[in-house]
Amino acid sequence: MSSASAAAGPASAPVAAAVALLWDLDNVSVSRDDLPDLARALAALVPPQAPRIVAAHYRAYRTHRDMLAEQSFRVLCGGNQPEGTDGVLLRQARRLRRKRGIGQFVLASNDRDFARIATFGSLHVVTLDPTRLSARLRDRANAVTVLARAPAGWRTTTVEPS
Repeated sequence: MSSASAAAGPASAPVAAAVALLWDLDNVSVSRDDLPDLARALAALVPPQAPRIVAAHYRAYRTHRDMLAEQSFRVLCGGNQPEGTDGVLLRQARRLRRKRGIGQFVLASNDRDFARIATFGSLHVVTLDPTRLSARLRDRANAVTVLARAPAGWRTTTVEPS
C-alpha cells in the first residue's frame, strides 16, 4: 500500500461533529430534589464524551457543585453579578469552538443573550417552559426541545424553533 493511500485512509473516515452541553442553572432549574434527575436528562442529550458545562451564581454554585460534578459536569461559578453566569457560559462556548472545534451546542437556557452562540455553530436549545424562551434565542436555534417532568423521569418534546 502506498504512503499516499495510507495517509488518505484515516482522513477519509467519517468524523462525528463535536458537541457540547452548556447549562445556565440560574435560568433552567428545578427544586433541589429534582435537580439530579434534570442533570441526568440533560446529560443524556449529548454523547458521554461531550463536554458538559454548567454555570450558576455563587449561592447555587456552592449548593449544587458537588452533586453536579459527580455527574460529570464541569461546574463554574458566575459570581454575584447579574450577567455573571451568562458571561461564563459565553466564554466557554467561544473557547470550546476555538480550542476543541466544537460546532454543535446544546444549551439549557431561556436567555436571549445566548443567541450569539448560533454564530459558533449549530444551536439546540433546551427549556422547561417554552413560554419563557426568548424569541431571539428561539429564532436563532436550529432546534428547541422542551423537557417536562413525567412520573417515570423527564419527557422530551421537540418544537419548531420559529
